[in-house]
Amino acid sequence: MHSDGTTTAQPPQWQGPPPALTAYRSPRGLAVAASILVGVVALADLLDAAMAFVVRGDYQRLVDEPGLSEDVAVNNAVVWAGTSMLEVVALVAAGVVFACWFVRIRKNAELLAPQAPHRRGAGWVVWGWIVPVVSFWFPFQIARDCWRASAPKGDPWGSELVLRLWWAAWLLSLAVGQAAQRLLSAAETPEAYVTGFGVTLVADLVDVVAAVPAILVLRRLTALQDATAVRAAAEYRPAASWQWQA
Repeated sequence: MHSDGTTTAQPPQWQGPPPALTAYRSPRGLAVAASILVGVVALADLLDAAMAFVVRGDYQRLVDEPGLSEDVAVNNAVVWAGTSMLEVVALVAAGVVFACWFVRIRKNAELLAPQAPHRRGAGWVVWGWIVPVVSFWFPFQIARDCWRASAPKGDPWGSELVLRLWWAAWLLSLAVGQAAQRLLSAAETPEAYVTGFGVTLVADLVDVVAAVPAILVLRRLTALQDATAVRAAAEYRPAASWQWQA
């Protein structure tokens, strides 16, 4: 207080940025990398499908003309096995990066909406994909909870159609892929190989289709979180603006 009875305004308490702004890390880089790798997997699937189509045709000719040599079919089957290995390598690489993105998404969701419910603990973000049986629905629940926590205010759930399409396509891909593997493992006759490679062709094409909603989920959920973080930064203000007075 001055001698004339007036007081000098004191600087207000600087509140500091909310935790979401200090600990938030954009998943965009991981999303881009995962999207590219998912695209690589789709290309490998197309190559594998092309070879499966060729080998199926070879065995179909053996069915139609039993006296033909199996050499061509066997040689092409070896080439197909090579394309399948490329497919597996691409899938593993995409899976690792996708898992890193998934972990980042979950951490961000907890920062952006601390009160939002999550039905599964943080440990299930990775283990949910590995543990048998629960892997059929735990990852989807985790993704949906993150989606809802990241959606803008006033639209708490957003449009989850792409999320549901992604998971349905993933489950279908798993089912058809498992069927193809079992048929080929048990095949001993040209007729059985025709069936096995036919289902393999379908499985590869299902994988290609499933890549589309997977990339859309990567892009959409990343965009939701980045938009929410930007909105939180824009809404943040210090308690008041002030200047020191002499």
